[in-house]
Amino acid sequence: MSEVDKLKKGVGKRLIPWGILSIIVGLIMYFGLPNTILGGIGLQALIWGSIDVIIALSIIYKQKEQSVTKIAKTVSGSIKVDILVQIIGLVIIVIFFQNPFYMGNGIGIIIQGFFLLLLDSSYLKSLRILETKIGTQDT
Repeated sequence: MSEVDKLKKGVGKRLIPWGILSIIVGLIMYFGLPNTILGGIGLQALIWGSIDVIIALSIIYKQKEQSVTKIAKTVSGSIKVDILVQIIGLVIIVIFFQNPFYMGNGIGIIIQGFFLLLLDSSYLKSLRILETKIGTQDT
């Protein structure tokens, strides 16, 4: 298994527990505390946890070999999306500040976006190190 594949699988294996935990917490909060801030956070945890598990499984089981540079470019784009997601969460909070459930949704979006930002940033840093390592081996 190549260094790139090991790195990709490591990211996927970190994302799966987060996704499963998000789904479990989301179910408890959404159904246990409906129409509250925590219920809104729970709904987003449920939605994003499901998305995270799907992404993680696609990362782990994707067979197509890609260059480190191409993966780094994709992850760099994901970081921009993570930031945009958090901004959207903040906008939802500002617009719907009088509705606790919607505010909870905004908070939940920010929490999930922040986790993905941390994960993607860590992944990009590792990819850049690997890219440098591979580049120095080629010369």
